[in-house]
Amino acid sequence: MGEPKTSRRALIKNVFIFQVKLSIDAMRDLLLSPVSIVCAIADLIKGSSSSESYFQKLMALGHKTDAWLNLFGNHDSGAVDITDKHNKEKVNINVDHIFSQVESLIKDQHDKGGLTASARSTIDSYLNKLAEIKNSSETTSAK
Repeated sequence: MGEPKTSRRALIKNVFIFQVKLSIDAMRDLLLSPVSIVCAIADLIKGSSSSESYFQKLMALGHKTDAWLNLFGNHDSGAVDITDKHNKEKVNINVDHIFSQVESLIKDQHDKGGLTASARSTIDSYLNKLAEIKNSSETTSAK
């Protein structure tokens, strides 16, 4: 017996998500390239040890963003633990989690008869919450 065929909808969804992840990865790379040079120069001037090296801290951040982005789906535990300011609990979040949340919101609204103004408001508030969580985690990581 052969493998089951992938539905066209699933293939299109997977290609779309992969393209978005590639775009995020490209933006990250464009940002990290000059920042890595600045970090290396700062380490050379400062004479930083490995534990205090700006470049090594940038590399650690790069590993975290690789796991968070999970570009090729090979990070099983790619979620980043983030403390949610509103609920005071740790939340595991990565790009795949964000896509699944948005997808479930859209499916719920479709089942209710379409994307209404309240659905747009719900999606916007969820995306704003994710942005707040991401900003607070970046602030925590930078310290």
